[in-house]
Amino acid sequence: MLLLFIILSIFNFFIDRNINLIKDFLNGSNIGKNIFFKKNKFNNQYISKYEIEETTLKQLEFNKTNLLRFCGEKRIEFGTNYTKKPVIVLGCSYAYGHGLKREQTFSYILSELTKRPVYNFAECGSDIIKSYNVFRSQNNLPNISDTEYIIYIYMHDHINRYLSIDDLYTNYELIFPQINNKIIQKKLIEIPLFRFIYVLIQIHKISRGNADLYIQKSKILLKNIIINTYKALKKEAPNAKMIIIYDQKIADMYSPVKIMLDSEIQNSDVWDEIEKETDIKVVRTKDITGFLFDKDYKLKEDIADWHPNEKAWKVLTPLFAKKYMI
Repeated sequence: MLLLFIILSIFNFFIDRNINLIKDFLNGSNIGKNIFFKKNKFNNQYISKYEIEETTLKQLEFNKTNLLRFCGEKRIEFGTNYTKKPVIVLGCSYAYGHGLKREQTFSYILSELTKRPVYNFAECGSDIIKSYNVFRSQNNLPNISDTEYIIYIYMHDHINRYLSIDDLYTNYELIFPQINNKIIQKKLIEIPLFRFIYVLIQIHKISRGNADLYIQKSKILLKNIIINTYKALKKEAPNAKMIIIYDQKIADMYSPVKIMLDSEIQNSDVWDEIEKETDIKVVRTKDITGFLFDKDYKLKEDIADWHPNEKAWKVLTPLFAKKYMI
């Protein structure tokens, strides 16, 4: 028993002191992928989001002139001279404005149209959880507690990002609030070693099984994350209304299996369930524009075929603002 205690203490010390290195290793290394992120096999086909992301990053046209447009510029505050109640924007590269000039982005256009301050906590490669963490680090911004609208721009790959060790380990209380009702488990999970093991178990539970099980468990995870994050945000901005916008386009550069899985989740009844269980409003880009964002509305210089271009936001934002905000 003493030996076991010593071994566990050593492991806990190692994880506590090196957790970022471990997370980076498991999320990015070949060994980590093979051990903890095995390719899911559905219908004798394989899917690995890591290989696709690595290919994408290599083919993006980064250079000195467009680097800032692709994600290097700080884009949090828009229209701070306006006095109306502010808007919070959450999301990933969509909401950030990947590949676009600042004045071509959703947040800038929305601020100018509504004459409101817009605080954009989105980052490239992010999701609602990471955006929420940026918000927490910046929540001293003027009038943030008086926010009237929280807009989350969702795209199909977010469900995959929610299964990252980084999101699950760092935000376990937000993602798995049920542990707050279990005193012993809550105490154990505060210990880095046990939290790390708990996270790996949760990833395994969601990713194992056939396609139908994976879709069902992913839908539950998606719904819980959105609702729990919204509840956390409401503590900071109690009168805010949340609106979710998502582009129904599924990136065609992915494998057929990944496209199938993401499409099933994205077009499922999970969005209706979110609306029924909360006061969140869910809108699709097609509901706003009357058509899907096809190739004419995608960023041409980007191999990642899902990013909206300046034309997309110029068309969508006024229609959205008029229907849901003005």
